[in-house]
Amino acid sequence: MANLQEAQVYARKIEAPTYNKRGKNIIISLQSFFALPLWHKPAEWPVISSAVPYDATLSINCQGIFVKKNWKLWIGTSLLFIAGVSTSAVYARDLILSEIQPPGHVLVKSEELMANRLTELTKGELNIQIKHSGQLGNEDASWKNIQNSTLDIARVNFAALINDVPVVKIISLPYLFRSRDHMWRVLNSDFGERVKFDIEKTGAIVLGYYDSGSRSFYTTKKSIRFRADFEGQRIRVQNSPVMKDLITLLGGTPVVIGFDKVVDAFKDGTIDGAENNLTSYVTTEHYKYARYLSLDEHTSVPEVLLMSKKTWESLTSEQQKAVRTAASESSESMKKLWADAETQALVKAKKEGVTVLEKHQIGMNGIETFAMKLYSKYVTNPKDLDTVMNILSSD
Repeated sequence: MANLQEAQVYARKIEAPTYNKRGKNIIISLQSFFALPLWHKPAEWPVISSAVPYDATLSINCQGIFVKKNWKLWIGTSLLFIAGVSTSAVYARDLILSEIQPPGHVLVKSEELMANRLTELTKGELNIQIKHSGQLGNEDASWKNIQNSTLDIARVNFAALINDVPVVKIISLPYLFRSRDHMWRVLNSDFGERVKFDIEKTGAIVLGYYDSGSRSFYTTKKSIRFRADFEGQRIRVQNSPVMKDLITLLGGTPVVIGFDKVVDAFKDGTIDGAENNLTSYVTTEHYKYARYLSLDEHTSVPEVLLMSKKTWESLTSEQQKAVRTAASESSESMKKLWADAETQALVKAKKEGVTVLEKHQIGMNGIETFAMKLYSKYVTNPKDLDTVMNILSSD
């Protein structure tokens, strides 16, 4: 055989379409380097044959492999010795994750941790590309894309699921959880398993939950200490029937405007108050306009990390295990990141002169009594109402 230095080198990039069982096209990008003398080149290059994972996007470096349309390709680690040169082929798959928050946000940091851990656990077989800052649309769009199997992973608030997963309405009820610890205990109970089961029926798999804090009221004129303090107050709320009814029941006027319009609404007096978690209250600089913060913690609705059921079923059992491990570790890490962010936010708010009322300084009994009148309106199934009562009475 001639020395390799005498060989003519062939290098080209091949775009080789192949087809899965459902007839959908999968594009496989191959960068193939051929290093053989012309006189030694066989009539057809050898093909390694098996199955390509459904809807996978593969990037492979190999030698001596020629791929034809409709041929099946086995991707694994192999050694081919052609003209004294060894070759290996490595399968790698990118999963796309949609996120509306920008880089540096605690949610994005937690997702980056999950991505790095998944790459480590699968030895590069699975990787996650985070499309942050709403590149793929808002949370409602992400939820629909998960259901339609056009997106692999998404992080959304439970509020995005409320119309498709009725049990989520229970989680969104005001003053349901006494604390975040109480919320986590409930989500880790049989009720949490029911939530996961109902979500799975819509075409999604729950990978885990992220803490998003508890929402509280902040106002421009005075602190909200008692139910009567809501009277005459125009409070900005999300477009949530529950929250609109809550403000009305407490004596205020609900105002639904976009989150990005809140600062302008404070400036021109369209609203007298709003509600959000402590971290957002500070990072959005709402504290500069609403100088009274009442930490009533009326709702504690977590973020949920979802994977398309179709994507999930395309993974091997070992890959599924790795995904769950990476997501679980990310969720636990996020709790600490969020707690640290809240501590820093509260320190900053007080330093900036915000009047802060802690929960024990607020007449919660009177407020909660009015709020609970909503339960029978939004929970009409007797069994679900029993579930709500059990949650309220649980440790």
